[in-house]
Amino acid sequence: MTATSPPGIGGLGDPFPPRAYAWFVVGALSLLNMVSYVERQILTLLFGPIKQDFRLSDTEVSLLAGAAFVIFYVLFGLLFGRLADRSNRKRIIMIGAVFWGLATTACGLAQNFIQLFVARISVGVGEASLGPAALSTISDYFPRERLARAISLYTGAQYAGAGLALVIGGLAIHIVAGLPPLDLPGLPPLRPWQMTFVIVGLGGLLALVPMLFVREPVRRGVTRVAAGGDAAARSELLAFLGANRRMFVAHFSAFAITSMLGFGTVAWVPSFFIRVHEWAPQDVGYVYGGVLAVMGAAGVVAGGRIAEWMESRGVADTYFVLPMISLSATAVFLISALLLAPNAGIALGLLAVSTFLSSVPVSLIITALQAVKPNQLRGQVTAVYFFVANILGVASGPTIVALLTDYVFRDEMAVGLSLATASAVITPIVVFILALGRPGLRESLARAAELYAEPSKP
Repeated sequence: MTATSPPGIGGLGDPFPPRAYAWFVVGALSLLNMVSYVERQILTLLFGPIKQDFRLSDTEVSLLAGAAFVIFYVLFGLLFGRLADRSNRKRIIMIGAVFWGLATTACGLAQNFIQLFVARISVGVGEASLGPAALSTISDYFPRERLARAISLYTGAQYAGAGLALVIGGLAIHIVAGLPPLDLPGLPPLRPWQMTFVIVGLGGLLALVPMLFVREPVRRGVTRVAAGGDAAARSELLAFLGANRRMFVAHFSAFAITSMLGFGTVAWVPSFFIRVHEWAPQDVGYVYGGVLAVMGAAGVVAGGRIAEWMESRGVADTYFVLPMISLSATAVFLISALLLAPNAGIALGLLAVSTFLSSVPVSLIITALQAVKPNQLRGQVTAVYFFVANILGVASGPTIVALLTDYVFRDEMAVGLSLATASAVITPIVVFILALGRPGLRESLARAAELYAEPSKP
């Protein structure tokens, strides 16, 4: 048994934990992931009243949705990634979840743009703890052949969370509209959008209950350098990235650019329906939120299963091939929904299909990283990817769409055209990068199979 192995779970080379318990762990982590996306995305449904109360432009509110969240999310993500490779991952996750829940509550207490900006930064700090630690944990509960399926459930929770953010936001808006103003000592009465943040932030803490029953797993696939339990040295990380640079350059750049379009779409589609089709915010929350939750999660799970089937048929570079296909199809349906649909119903149907297709690669993005690296680098490499993806995606995606609307088309009613333009430009670039990276992916997977395979079991 290694020095990092907790009692009762076994050591490197021992059988994996019971399948039912392993899936319970995935469920507990997926619930937290879903809640994190609810608290991250709830802001997008509240753009209107926040703009009105704080007298902001589309570009300014986009900074709250993107840059404010990402500023410290990416920096602390690198720190949490290293901690996840050397410390108790369950403890990291639980402390982070408490912090981001309280930070979301603080968003509801903000009285101006600066206070709300700082509160959103704090949400990012807390949520940075989850990804590297959770994915490293899941990778130690499942063998290689079932890892894509397990990660697809976890990553699918982000779509469920993004959708539920709109559903819950719509419900909260409906509920608080009928409540008297909430008076807190030293603060003016809270507006309905502020009360929504408070309800969501405090309510999300309940998702920590299942984590009380999660055990820290043994670390599997640890190379000799770190078999004693210490995290790999920074030089080892750089050497690993260098040895697999063909795969990582294509992976990081293509999927980071993809996330730019994804987060921009999720941030501004509610405004598209509110402005262009004159839907009420709560109706957008219920309908589009439901589509995002159901179709997005279904696409992620389907992507994991399709990838397993393709691998079983000998497609070694499935993690790049399947995204190339699904993202190309996504652009067709997304642009049609935003520019060609004659009414809101048809637009919603086309968006449902595009949501499903766009979510198919989500679990493959993370599974590819987990499949090519040793245990003591999993948290750090995942954190590096999150750093790149979030700088390009979360930070800039919503703002790029807003800049097109504010300064290119100069009409807030052109938000759909802004999204369609971004899709038409970004998608071909991503497909081209992935095509160039396919040989590098195959080489990295072959190298990992040789160097980091589990010892034979008796």
